[in-house]
Amino acid sequence: MIFEIIIKNVQHISELSYSVDLSKNKLNGIVGKNGVGKTTLIKAINNLQSTDTYQKTASPYIFSESSQIIYKFGNDSYEFNFNEKLNLIDTKQIISSTAKNSIFVELPIPHGKRFSHFQKLGNIDEELRKSIAIESFVAPNELIEFLSNVYDSNRFDNLKEFSFKGEKYYFILKDNDYYIREDYFSSGEYFVVSLYKLIQGRKKCITIDEIDISLDAHAQVNLIKQLRMFCDQYEVNIIFTTHSLPLMKTLQTDELFYMGESDGIVTVEAKSYNYVKSLLFGFYGWDKYILTEDEVLKDYLEHTMSSFQSSVFYKFKVIYIGGADQVVGLMRRNNDEHFFTEAGNVLCVLDGDQRDYRRVTHNSNVICTPLESVEKDLLKFYQLKDEGIPRVENENFLNQNDPDKKLYKELTKPRNKLMAKGDVFDFLNQKVDKEYTEFKQKIIEFLTANSKV
Repeated sequence: MIFEIIIKNVQHISELSYSVDLSKNKLNGIVGKNGVGKTTLIKAINNLQSTDTYQKTASPYIFSESSQIIYKFGNDSYEFNFNEKLNLIDTKQIISSTAKNSIFVELPIPHGKRFSHFQKLGNIDEELRKSIAIESFVAPNELIEFLSNVYDSNRFDNLKEFSFKGEKYYFILKDNDYYIREDYFSSGEYFVVSLYKLIQGRKKCITIDEIDISLDAHAQVNLIKQLRMFCDQYEVNIIFTTHSLPLMKTLQTDELFYMGESDGIVTVEAKSYNYVKSLLFGFYGWDKYILTEDEVLKDYLEHTMSSFQSSVFYKFKVIYIGGADQVVGLMRRNNDEHFFTEAGNVLCVLDGDQRDYRRVTHNSNVICTPLESVEKDLLKFYQLKDEGIPRVENENFLNQNDPDKKLYKELTKPRNKLMAKGDVFDFLNQKVDKEYTEFKQKIIEFLTANSKV
């Protein structure tokens, strides 16, 4: 059965067409650059199952009079057009129960269903206690094996399942009847359990935006291997987006699709891993690679190297991957598989707040900057009213979440004309001049002929 979505004139997209054969029961990983339209596609799929999707998750300004989404689900066809009164797209057609019941979409935080499940779990806590008291629970052996394989751990051996009002809930039973409810698992573990429930529900098309959230590189790779088996076993299809290079590497040729855009026309086509790797990460014959956490740290490193880059022997590439675990995890996979280059030619550079962790202290090819992080150190000196940092007119962000990141963004916005990124980096480096000189020397040594960390 073919499921096709055609999106026209929504946000920056003139046209996007995506089709999947649900009779194949397989993984469909969609990758592409930020802003190309991956989340737009996921929301469009969700809109067929839940027609108020855009009211809840998007600005009405992404639509115009010519906006349209067309769905073809088997022999049925549905058309959503712009409604001027609602300033949204909607349809007068009745979506068949078959189509609705075949689809499940998990949006990213904060809209994903897994992020709104906690209240329900809290409400069943009394029933859970009763279940433990009378031992009315079972061992979910398949789920235990699933979690153990994903995390390479036996900490789920005492996982239990109990049912209440037709729904299954999970907990780890500890000594003396203590227990850990599934919503108190780590965010990654909770997601994996939620995903297992979806597969058990036999939805024909399970769609997940940003499947790699909260999972380290090793768990991502293991998860894909397990999901591939479940697709075949339970006859389901799993469509997902990802930015994770290790996860992409694990996908087979017919499971990896690249979303690209040209003049507003967005295409989704099967592509090889090397093709995707080249387009997304720019791996074009580099001699050495420096892996780091985020874009700010990448900019900091490139600024550091700008003073000596012309005299460096090796061609090199700085790539930001994600959290520290993912950065180091990717390096370790390269050490085993050499998909970048040989092990000695990859260096991990993490923020200074990671310096005491084992991933740094026990790896000679992992180093830290002299700063806790660019954003944290900048906020520290800003709060000390250091004369080297301009004041921001509206400081409301200081009382909000992540004030360090928001300060950096406000200071470096081109329209604010307060500080260039390079000026921020130079200011902070002067504060740790000795440590910065030592750090810079390590980078030079890594990029010097015949050097291997």
